[in-house]
Amino acid sequence: MEPLRNAWHSIVEGLEAEGVRYLFGMPGNPRLLYDALYDSELIRTVHAREQSSGAFMALAYARAAGDTGVCFGSTGPGFTNMLSAVLEAQAAAVPLVVLSASVSVAHEGMPAFQEADQLSMARPVTKWAYRIPAPERTPWALRRAFQIARSGCPGPVYLEIPVDLSLRSTSIPAYERAPAVAPPAPDPEALTQAAQLLTQSERPVLIAGGGAVSSHASNELRAFAEEQGIPVLSSASGRGIIDENHPLSLGLTGLYFTRLGREHYFKADLLLILGSRNEQFETGAWSYMPPGAKIIQVDIDATAINRNWFADVGVTADVRSTLNALRQILPQPDSNSARLVRSRSIQTAKELYLTEVRSESLQEYGQLKTKRVLAEYQEVFGTGSVLVNENGAQDLWSYYSPYMRVPVRGCVPPGAQTCMGAGVSGAVGVKLARPEEPVVCVCGDGAFQMYMRELATAAQYGLGICYLVLNNRALGWIKYHQLHNQERYIDTEFEVQPDFAKVAEASGCLGIRVETEAELRAALEAAHTAIQSGRPAVLDCHIDDEQPPGFRDFHREILGYEQA
Repeated sequence: MEPLRNAWHSIVEGLEAEGVRYLFGMPGNPRLLYDALYDSELIRTVHAREQSSGAFMALAYARAAGDTGVCFGSTGPGFTNMLSAVLEAQAAAVPLVVLSASVSVAHEGMPAFQEADQLSMARPVTKWAYRIPAPERTPWALRRAFQIARSGCPGPVYLEIPVDLSLRSTSIPAYERAPAVAPPAPDPEALTQAAQLLTQSERPVLIAGGGAVSSHASNELRAFAEEQGIPVLSSASGRGIIDENHPLSLGLTGLYFTRLGREHYFKADLLLILGSRNEQFETGAWSYMPPGAKIIQVDIDATAINRNWFADVGVTADVRSTLNALRQILPQPDSNSARLVRSRSIQTAKELYLTEVRSESLQEYGQLKTKRVLAEYQEVFGTGSVLVNENGAQDLWSYYSPYMRVPVRGCVPPGAQTCMGAGVSGAVGVKLARPEEPVVCVCGDGAFQMYMRELATAAQYGLGICYLVLNNRALGWIKYHQLHNQERYIDTEFEVQPDFAKVAEASGCLGIRVETEAELRAALEAAHTAIQSGRPAVLDCHIDDEQPPGFRDFHREILGYEQA
């Protein structure tokens, strides 16, 4: 006979069986989950300062670790605070298990304290939302939640259990982890058609999306690109699929084009799109299509194929298995073929472009510029940091490789929702997932102010994270729109702003205010020393407000800003 226990003890048993190392969030009633976690020797709780932060940390942890993130929030506002992160996880296709309680069945509808229809709110932004109807069903529900979150196109799931049911001691079956489900292999006929198009192509370009990252296809993609002589671009979500120091890596697409990537993209006669939904920013609002180019689209989710751009060949399959299959049937081009001659010319052009960008970024401007901050960061830290992206006009520079270059698995971007502040809080989860690697969050002052409360969390756990705050004293992207709307500025400039360096010091971090080019190198070296000892560092960089060239191109071409 099974020993008597409650649902929370069963959940902890299941989390341990699933290999969960961290649970992010904050307790409400401590009897709900946290009392059961007290006895766990395998799971470490991470106490965020607010529930949305905990969910963003879990999301970022999942992306950085290549695993499933888990978070908890209490009933009512604790749950609703997590919803933005759940929405982001859905947009980014990140596996996330979100746990909460609901009010007691005995008091439902009366209304009970913090009563809310959480299940109805969760359903539109999750793959599965479920209320556990009895403690005995807990192992089944949790096992199902992990399987759904991880299978097919990954995403968030939500589980809740009424308070009174969750605390009832009863006989609950032992947790049994479900065996892994093999991802779908490509259809042979579709694979043959894709191989024919690739063989006929002279100027193919590979576009890697977040699905390629979820597939753990980095090695296969790099080998495929090298064998076939195909340059690689990525969406923001696909960044980190290839080391951006690689000669065939040409950065990002769409809004994030740099000159070299843009040049070869628009000359392509074939786009091989791997695990991407072809979203608005990465496709130039679906207008950035190379003239006459064919499309091969590979995605584990059949509904993603032909969703916007029509594919000449659609392959519903896992990216990694598809690349392995293509490598088996495609002949390697002759060394004198037009494609490999092109490949060598791209590599030469990239070397020259890297030199050009480095020279441009490190020159003396007399005013501190974002590109100078990023270039000097890489001079001090190298190009091996894990970059946690934020969302704003200045931190957008970090999206523009090679102004900022990342290694394999070296980027934790937002999803298409780009919730501001998600990276500031999420950096905590990233550092826990990758403790031996330098982690940098590049953020604007607007996003930083939304979540700088989590500096204390980073300090509490001894997490050496470097925060580069690009301070233009405004909501820069919105202000840029106002510039092109007859300069009708309203509610975008911060007339009163905290001293971020002092906030950092008060939170147990290193804080340095940087106003000139001459101050930058010493500040970065101090930050490098601090994070190696487990102390977070905040560099408040007061920058000149300049937009990246690709940003201006996008707004001129897509939004019609003549002066962009």
